[in-house]
Amino acid sequence: MSQGPTDALPAANTMLVLSGCALFGAVAGAVGSFVLARRRALLADVAAHASLPGVCLAFLAGEALGVGGRTAWLLLAGGAATALLATWCVPQLARLRGVGPDGALAVSLSFFFGLGTVLLSAVQSHGSGAQGGLDGLLFGSAAATTRADVLTLAALALAAAAVLGVAFKELAAIAFDEDHARTLGLPVRALDLLLVALLVATVVAGMQVAGIVLVVAMVITPAVAARAFRGSIGRITAIAAGF
Repeated sequence: MSQGPTDALPAANTMLVLSGCALFGAVAGAVGSFVLARRRALLADVAAHASLPGVCLAFLAGEALGVGGRTAWLLLAGGAATALLATWCVPQLARLRGVGPDGALAVSLSFFFGLGTVLLSAVQSHGSGAQGGLDGLLFGSAAATTRADVLTLAALALAAAAVLGVAFKELAAIAFDEDHARTLGLPVRALDLLLVALLVATVVAGMQVAGIVLVVAMVITPAVAARAFRGSIGRITAIAAGF
């Protein structure tokens, strides 16, 4: 019996969603391996929650400029901007007397996420805010993944794979022995910033699939599970990406 168009459409949508989730999962697992080895797991949480105000501001800007608030590249750029700002604020706050690293993480996360919650209310009260569906980004909506989302995830996956491939040894060096990496003449600070940029890109790309609240679990959990198998960083990264 031949398959009708109504049967083909759900199958195509299912493959689209599966492709988007698989691409994001592979990138998140690979990047998460280095984030965990570098002891930056909580920084991933900060970046995820801090992307919310940027997404809301990007939506409002898109509506004001007439380019559409749900424009994918605009939302990603907005989320990445505030996520990077929040991660930059963490070491600055940690230098303040009486704050410390843990306090800096807590302050940055709570401030940016609180700001995002307020802006989300403003978005929903906007004329087209109800149709924006940005509240779905809090917990994700994999079923709503569009072709543009999948193409964005594919582009980020290829870019992240290329960066990890080129800087694999250097990132592994600073992850496991920063002092030794310095003696080798490696630019530790630049490599650390590169890892943060990869983390932010992964977190922002996964908002549609996993949601702002849960995306950090997709970055850290596969890496934690992969470490139980032990072995080289290359093996752990491959296993985490597979998970």
